[in-house]
Amino acid sequence: MQIDSLWAKTALAAPLCPALSGTLEADVLVVGAGYTGLSAALHLAEAGVHVIVVDTEEPGYGCSGRNGGQVNPGSTKMSPSEVLDTLGPVWGEKFLQFGDRSCDLVFELIERHQIDCEALRPGYVQGGYGARGQRNNATWAREWGERGISIDTLNADETAALIGSRGYDWGLLDPRGGNVQPLSYARGLAHAAMAAGATVAANSRVNKLKRLGTSWLAQLADAQVTCRHVLLATNGYTDDLWPGLRQSVVPTTSFVTATKPLSHNIAVSVLPGGHAVSETARILVYYRKDAAGRFIIGGHGNWFDTQTTGSDAHVQAAAVRLFPELADAEWEYHWAGWPAITRDHTPKLFALDEGVHAGLGYNGRGVGSATLMGQQLANVVLDAAEPLIQVTPLKGFAFHGFRQLGISYHLLSRSWLDRLDRRASA
Repeated sequence: MQIDSLWAKTALAAPLCPALSGTLEADVLVVGAGYTGLSAALHLAEAGVHVIVVDTEEPGYGCSGRNGGQVNPGSTKMSPSEVLDTLGPVWGEKFLQFGDRSCDLVFELIERHQIDCEALRPGYVQGGYGARGQRNNATWAREWGERGISIDTLNADETAALIGSRGYDWGLLDPRGGNVQPLSYARGLAHAAMAAGATVAANSRVNKLKRLGTSWLAQLADAQVTCRHVLLATNGYTDDLWPGLRQSVVPTTSFVTATKPLSHNIAVSVLPGGHAVSETARILVYYRKDAAGRFIIGGHGNWFDTQTTGSDAHVQAAAVRLFPELADAEWEYHWAGWPAITRDHTPKLFALDEGVHAGLGYNGRGVGSATLMGQQLANVVLDAAEPLIQVTPLKGFAFHGFRQLGISYHLLSRSWLDRLDRRASA
């Protein structure tokens, strides 16, 4: 099934990835051909490992081909001190290294493998509302500054000069961030992994995993694969292949919409520096422009049904609130994806059984986090270096079956608080 989005219309050509058939052997089977799985396959193949990647659809079909294309630093919205409080001094420190490294790895891979994905790295901007926004921006800048990252804090006028919007009271500029055409990036990783010797197969759903002594047998419709290691890299599209894994994350819908290319007069005033922007808001929007000058904005999906698409009028309204000159813009593309949220809002690396690991749960910062998670999974297989994410047993959400009620309450209550913040700062 083809992805229906702006990215699908403008991405570089997909690699030829025929479905698996017959009886095969590999050192590693990777389930999921998004950033995580393709990065893992690339790093493994470059180390001489025989790796097969399979996907129910095609490379980049899930959120890797549907996100906003922002390469945002930190791998979580939490400040460094909050990370240390949540994960403890040892693994918190390692996770901060993970968050700092994630953006660099994306752009290093793009340069090394000459991936044509409209890569741009002007930095990441976070807009803030009121006292809460000022506090969040200042804490992020101060605490990362103490770790050697020079981050600029901005007042309303400086933020407006940088992004062309007077919608914020405060802002910050983190130099680590940037943009990519996300589906082109995913397809570029697939091309690179295949060039390094990996097999990447589309339309190849794994129906069952079975232990065979020290090996594993993966059963597909028209194939079976025997391997020593299995890596599950399915994130918000995780099914019941491995019992309990689906319950470790909560998929939430994110809508994305894009205009037709803006006229020159409007394009020069909206995001003139090409920055990617998100917010300190609890229920935020995120936005950027592409190489053709289209304005792209994303935000939360439906209030009460996260498994379906619907109207994205609310994110268009946010665009016009932030940039009144977009009032007459023509919105040409509309699509949705399913990012995955974890209990503590940090990614997870699970040891599921001997030789079986899973990496998932990127909480809306998946371009960098998933790419680096793939490298961490490869390191686990290779026993090459201690991962920067703690390897833990599988743990799911309590009352996962009631997740929709929790999502709806979260969206409604925090949107109300965000409205109060904006009114107080008006």
